[in-house]
Amino acid sequence: MQLFFRQESRVFWRFLEFLSHQYWCVNFTYILTELLEGNMKRLLQLLLVLAVIPLGSTANAVTIGTFTFESDAFADDAVVVPGVSVPGSVTSPATNPGGAADGDFGTAANLNSSFVELFFTDNFLINGPGDDLVVFTNTNNNVVNLAAGTDFFTSPNVQGRFGEFIAPADPANPTPFFFSAQLFDLSDLGFADGARVSNAIYLTRGGIFSTVWDVAALYSESVTTNPTPVPLPAAGWLLLAGLGGLAALRRST
Repeated sequence: MQLFFRQESRVFWRFLEFLSHQYWCVNFTYILTELLEGNMKRLLQLLLVLAVIPLGSTANAVTIGTFTFESDAFADDAVVVPGVSVPGSVTSPATNPGGAADGDFGTAANLNSSFVELFFTDNFLINGPGDDLVVFTNTNNNVVNLAAGTDFFTSPNVQGRFGEFIAPADPANPTPFFFSAQLFDLSDLGFADGARVSNAIYLTRGGIFSTVWDVAALYSESVTTNPTPVPLPAAGWLLLAGLGGLAALRRST
C-alpha cells in the first residue's frame, strides 16, 4: 500500500504540473505530493516558505537627474517607418533607432528625417495629469517632435518642452554630453485622460540635430499589474477531495 501511494503521488505531481505552469498550480502540486507521502513536517516547512514569497516582483528604480523611473518604464523598441520622411528635409534614414529605446543611456539614435515608432511591450505609457513622456536628447539644440500619426501635415504633432539639463557628472549619464529632458503631454496629441498607449506614437526631428539617448514614461503601468486570475475548475475540487480521502486512507492503514 505504501509503494502504491508513493507511485500515485508522483503521477499526480506530474499530471498537475502538466495542466498549468501557473505559480499557484506548481506550488499546489508540491503540497499535494507532500500530503500524499505523509511528510507533514516538510509540508509545514513548504507552506511557511510560500507564505513569505511575494507573488510579484517590484521593478528596480532608475534615477537620472530629478527623474525616477521603474526599470520597465522605458520604451522597449523603436523602429523606422518605411517610406515616410519629414517633409522639407534631405531623406536620410535614422541610424541605430533601437538606441532610443533600450534603457541604456550609453547608446543613442539619430532620427535624421525618419519617423521612428516607439513600442512599449512590457508596460503601457499612460496619459496622466501633466507631462507623460520624457525624451532624453543632446543639449538644447537637439529638438524632437512627437506625432500620433505618420502624416506630418495632418497628424497631431507637438514639439518637446525642455525640462532640465543633466550633466555628465550625473551617475546615470555615462557620456561626456549634457542631456536635455524634453517633456510631452499625450493630451496634446488627442489622447483621452487615462489612455494606455503601447505603440503608434512617433519621434521625428524638430531641429537640425536629433540625437535621442532614451525615452521613458512618467506614468507607466506594467502589463502584468493585474493578471487574470486562473480559477480552479469544479472538477479540480472533486479531485482534491478524492486525494484527501486517499491520504486519510493511507494514514489509517
